[in-house]
Parts: sequence; C-alpha cells; structure tokens
Amino acid sequence: MTQTTGARRFRFTALVVAALALRASTAGAQDTTITPNIVGKVTAVGGIPVAGIEVFLEGTKFTTRTDTRGAFAILGAPKGVQDLVFRGIGYLPARASVRVPERSLNISVTMLPAPSMLDTVKVRARINVLSGVVVDEHDKPVPGATIDVITGDKRTLTTGDDGWFILTAVRDGSVVFRTMKEGYYATTTAVQMHEWRGIVVHIEMLDPKLSATRRAEAAGEANTVLAAWHDATLRMSMRAPRAVVISEEELAPFSDMALGEALKWTKGGASLAFDLQNASNQICVLQDGRRAVGSTTLNSWRAADVEMVELYPPGSEPSGTVARYLRAAGCRASSTGGLRTRGPFYAVLWMK
Repeated sequence: MTQTTGARRFRFTALVVAALALRASTAGAQDTTITPNIVGKVTAVGGIPVAGIEVFLEGTKFTTRTDTRGAFAILGAPKGVQDLVFRGIGYLPARASVRVPERSLNISVTMLPAPSMLDTVKVRARINVLSGVVVDEHDKPVPGATIDVITGDKRTLTTGDDGWFILTAVRDGSVVFRTMKEGYYATTTAVQMHEWRGIVVHIEMLDPKLSATRRAEAAGEANTVLAAWHDATLRMSMRAPRAVVISEEELAPFSDMALGEALKWTKGGASLAFDLQNASNQICVLQDGRRAVGSTTLNSWRAADVEMVELYPPGSEPSGTVARYLRAAGCRASSTGGLRTRGPFYAVLWMK
C-alpha cells in the first residue's frame, strides 16, 4: 500500500466501505417513508454493475437486492458498526463493515465470479476458500504476481494469466499475505476468514523516477524489506492467543478517526481494551515491520493511512522480533490485568 514517503497509493477495493445516515429513523422499521441510511453499489471488476446480488445485515432481518444498476439501499438500519454480506449465484461472497451513521455517500463493493475450478472442491467438512484477482490501476489483470501467505500454513502462489489466485482450506481468523510483482509496488493485505471470500487486490506500477534503491524497497525486493517480512512470518506463527491482527477492512468504518480511537471500536481492539487503556501513550511502535518509532500514542496516525496493525500486549510476542528492532527505542513497560505480566505493549503498523 502507500509507502510512508507518499510515493504510492493502493486501493484494496474488494472491501472499500462507507455508509451515510441521512436522518434518524426508528430502529427496525422498514417502510417507504424512511430515508435509506445504507446505500451503495455492487460492481464487477472494471465497474460493470451486478444485478440481483442479495445484500443483508448480518445478524438481522434487514435484506435487499441490487437493481439493474447494481444499486441497493437499506432502510432504517440500526446505528453502530454493522456487517454487510453480499451473495449471488455464480459469485464469491463479499463482506463489508459499515458504521451507521457515516459521512460518506455510499458503499462500493466489487464482486468476483466464482472460478469454475471451485466446482470440483469436495467439501467433507466446512472449509474456507479465499480467491481473488490482482489488477493494476486500470483494473487490468496482473499475471505472474507472487502471493506470499504468512499466516496459518505458509504458502506461496503465483497469479495466472487472468490475474487470479485461489487458496483452499484456509483457517478461520486473520489471513495475511504479501503481493509482489517486478515493476510494481508491493502490498500487504489482511482479511478475516470464516467462510468463502472473494477479494480484489490493486497494485500500482512503480514510479519510474525512483532511484534503484528506492525501487527495490518499494517492490519488496530490498534485503531490509525481505528481512522484515521474514520476521513478520515468524512473529505471526508464534503469537500468543491474546495478540491480534487488525485488518484494513476492520478499520474502514473508522477511517475518519485517529488510529488509537479507531482500534477501540474494532472487535480485535475491543478484546484488548484494558491493555490499550493501561498502556495509554506508551505503546511501543514498529512501523512497516522494520522502522523503530518507540513509545508513543497510536493517535499519532490516522486509521485511513494504515493497512494492518499487529497488537501485542505484554508477554504475547515470544518471537522477540519486535523487541530486536526496538532494543534502543527506550520502550516502557506496562502491565496486563489478571495475568500480572509486565513488559512493553508492542504495535506493528503496516502503512498504506
């Protein structure tokens, strides 16, 4: 995603999310006198509208379908963070989190057709499938891109001529992968899995004005970047249950907030509410897996600028990889609740 130098911008549009509350309404009511407070559009790659997609708020009775323009609206959706699920025959499911009310005008979701090869998957038990397509800034497929998965069973894939990749038997929880292609900016993506998912990963061609050194770093080929990625793989494979990874899609409903505030509203961040509050302004930060920042407040960053956050309360990062980078950063210790574990609260921020 975007380097801290501002050299690039990526869009992960499978789940680019926003919602608008146009006026207050009676919770649960559904009649034509109520102004929609969730509106949006569903398209295929390239912006082609997709009609007939079922859209529903998870855990509620609110449901609708897209029209011939791919547009949809939900009336009287309850306030707060809501999870939208998109399903259609012949398409991979998509998900989006929204905050009602929200200031943006609509939700934009890209649906992917289910690859024919998935028809042959034999389901003896419930399995997850993560399938997606890598495209450039013009929505053209990018063949030969490397998909390096670091969570769960480490795997490396290469996109086909059509830009597609497929991961089957993906474990529940956070799935983190790195997308790289010569001549393009590398990007890190994190998604939450507990069902089949379809995603679109946008990558952008490198700025030709960059020096050779900066190009290697931006493409993920520099030794320092490769080392940081290796450390992230080790760290996530060893992390304690209390450590969490928070993805861009979880942060998306709170993109107008400072990062520290946004994290409190995510599911992962809420599970660490006591630890985050106790550490307060003394979170020890490592940026992009290799740049030592030291003890500070997470509100120094905007949620909109962050691709992924790794949060490690004291005692939950046994690999020692973060501590090694931050050895000279003067990180201060904090303590957990009932566990009475003392040590730094680490956060690893991966920037867009």
